[in-house]
Formats: sequence, C-alpha cells, structure tokens
Amino acid sequence: MKKKHLLVGTALVATAGLLLTGCSTSGGDSPEASNGEAASGETRTIRISTVNPPTSIDGQILEEVAATIQERSNGELVMEVFPAGQIGTTSDTAEQVANGEDLIAYMDASAIGQMGATDFNLLGGPFLFDSTEEVNNFLGSELFQEMSDQAAAEQGIRILSLGWTDGPRHIFANQPVPHPDDLAGIKLRTPPIDTWITTFDLLGAVPTEVANTETYSALEQGVVDAAEGPINGTYVQRWQEVATHVTLTGHFQTLIGFGISEALWQSLTEEQQQIISEEFIAGGERAQEQYAAEIESTMALMEEESGVEFHEADSDAYRERTAPFYEGNEELYEQVREAAQG
Repeated sequence: MKKKHLLVGTALVATAGLLLTGCSTSGGDSPEASNGEAASGETRTIRISTVNPPTSIDGQILEEVAATIQERSNGELVMEVFPAGQIGTTSDTAEQVANGEDLIAYMDASAIGQMGATDFNLLGGPFLFDSTEEVNNFLGSELFQEMSDQAAAEQGIRILSLGWTDGPRHIFANQPVPHPDDLAGIKLRTPPIDTWITTFDLLGAVPTEVANTETYSALEQGVVDAAEGPINGTYVQRWQEVATHVTLTGHFQTLIGFGISEALWQSLTEEQQQIISEEFIAGGERAQEQYAAEIESTMALMEEESGVEFHEADSDAYRERTAPFYEGNEELYEQVREAAQG
C-alpha cells in the first residue's frame, strides 16, 4: 500500500478516482450485490484522513489499524492513510464525510456538531469530563449510542470511535495564564469550530482561527500569542519551541476519533463493517493508553529540550468563567454527567 504522508487534508490528486473510493475486481467491472452491499471478493480502496503527523502516537496506530483491516478483509479493503492534513482540516473532512464522500476522517464531537448534530457541541464543552474514565463511561452509555445513531441518520456520519482521547488540553503561550483574567486580549489559536470560539470568548481571549498545520508558524510570527492542545499532540508538532509557557488548565477532555460516511458504510458488507468497527475501537484504546503513559515523560522532554515552564491554573476560576457555555442545555448536560459517572 502506497502511503501518502502529507496531512489529513491531502491535496487531492487530479484524478476523480482519488476523490471517491475506488472499486475494482480482477474481472473488469465489479458487480454490485442486490442488497446494495459491496459484492464479495471486490477490492475497495478507502481513504483515511487525519490532521496529525505520521510520527504522532495516533498516526502510528492508525497505520497499524489500516494494515490490520486490510489483512483481516483478505485484501478486499485497501486502506490508504493521508496524515498531516493532506485532505483538509478536521472541519473540512468532517464536512466531506457528511456530504457522502468515500472517506474515513479524524474528527471530534464539536466537528460533528458543526455539521448540524447540535447536541454534539455540548460534548466538546469545557470541563464536561473530569477524567479519561468519565470519557469512557460516557462512550459506553446508551445516551451516546442514541446520539451516534441520530448523527448517522441525520448528518450522514457514522461514528467508528471517539475514544482516541489524547488527554486533557492546556494553554501554550508566551506567558503564564494561571487565571482567566490573564487571557484578556490574548490572540489564541482556535479551529473554526463554535465550541472553541465560544469557550475562549468566555475566557476573555481573542479567538483567532488558524489551521492546525499552520499553528507553529502563527505562534512563531506573532499572528497568535497562544494556542491550546494536549501535551503529546503538541509535542510532535513542536509548538513548545515557540510557546514556552504551558498553563495546565485541562479545559477540554476531547472526544476524538474517526467517523465514516454513512453512505460508504451502508455499501459495505456486514463482515467488513464489523472489521472496521472493531479495529478503530481497538486502535482508540491503544492510543488512549499510550498517550496517558507518555504524558509525564513528554513534559520532561519539553522542559529539557525547549526550556518549557509549566504553571498550575486556578481551575475553579476557569470553570466558573466557562459555566455559561451550558446555559440553555442544562437537561442534556445533566444527562451526560450522569452517564459519565457510570
């Protein structure tokens, strides 16, 4: 399998065949099964998109997932991984999935919310989950299953797993920001997603939309003063080289993983669906464990290599300042919190 190591928003090659999942058989035109599923023995090429580099923890595990799916399907499913945003930003590729393109894309709950599944916006909210254990409790709940089914039916996004959680997110800046007041007027990089923009508006920062792949240069050139992200994920993108003060806010425990076009999902056989589902869930579990195991050692590397200083945050002040995020959605908030507590 030829690997395309660019970015999740890969520049699409100029052939229409790469825009949609390619299908072929050794006997010429591939017949379709009468029930709309792919015919047995048909070879299917499916693109997988992520904004993270191939050297990241989830980037490496994604390659393993792709290889295992191909092996388990006896070569019927050929998975091509496009890392580092080659196909587009997280928002771009979530939209492509929602529009029915043959694609598996890296996405979080808020990106799904942007596609019209408005309840998912709450799932990306600040200080909603206190730990990875709470995240996993929620992902295993009936409430999450109901929400996932609705996203498949109404938005065309079949969630494979949102358990690729990479730990709490913190603020990387050129100065410590232990209290929300310290963010006043600071230009902070956000993706073009309402959850991020609303949260940092509430905190007094100036949300500034910058693509994930352009964040390093934006920090270096002063386009933004700060960014936010998880310890391991930011390390591989080297943000700590240009933002050496990290305030440990833990403001998001992001539900993040992969979703597939519902149209593509329904075109697969039940066996193929099972293989894909099982491998993305298992891959998320491995990624989650590895991220958690490496946070402390990664922080040590940041200190040693880049002189990063870590600062504790006034968590109560941050929680209080962002509490209005949930106004008007109190009932769903309580349901999510109940599910998270198991």
